[in-house]
Amino acid sequence: MTVNPRRNPPNPATHKQILVSKATTTLPTAPRHRTRARLAAVVGAVASAVAVWLIARYGTGLHLHTPAFGSAHRPATLTSGVAAAVTATASAAACGVLYLIERTARNARRAWILTSLTALAVSLPAPLSGHGVTGTDRLALICRHLAAGTVLIPVLALTIRPSRRPADDAVAGPGGQAAVAAKPAGGSAHAAGSQ
Repeated sequence: MTVNPRRNPPNPATHKQILVSKATTTLPTAPRHRTRARLAAVVGAVASAVAVWLIARYGTGLHLHTPAFGSAHRPATLTSGVAAAVTATASAAACGVLYLIERTARNARRAWILTSLTALAVSLPAPLSGHGVTGTDRLALICRHLAAGTVLIPVLALTIRPSRRPADDAVAGPGGQAAVAAKPAGGSAHAAGSQ
């Protein structure tokens, strides 16, 4: 037995149920794109830090070292793998902080920018302190910090959803629909009263 779609149209309630069930089993498009953009920001930050390392190592011939802290420690050699791992770890931590900011802050974009710039400023003295490294090592480490931050901070800021204002919540009616005032059929209320 075949069903003719013209003779037996689908039940509207069944059609809605099918759409709802499909919508709940797949991820919405916007968060998926946001996740991809954030992953791209992390990869871009790692790539920029490694690019600075490559320029310092092969472009200028430096053998980069990290500063030693304390009299018993010696400066450690900084390889591209270590640079990538440290940047990836810091970027993942930044994504975690962004997640918390999005859940708690009223204006998440502003809070993210202030928090991330503060964290970048606080992390910059680390390459400047310690002992056993040259000034060019310190300059390369600072450039690596700034390169990763220059990629990570603005790209992650662009992935933040626009904040909802309290006024938007007051205007919205049931179901999130905006309340619209009804217009009289004859135009404005003033014009209708004067006729």
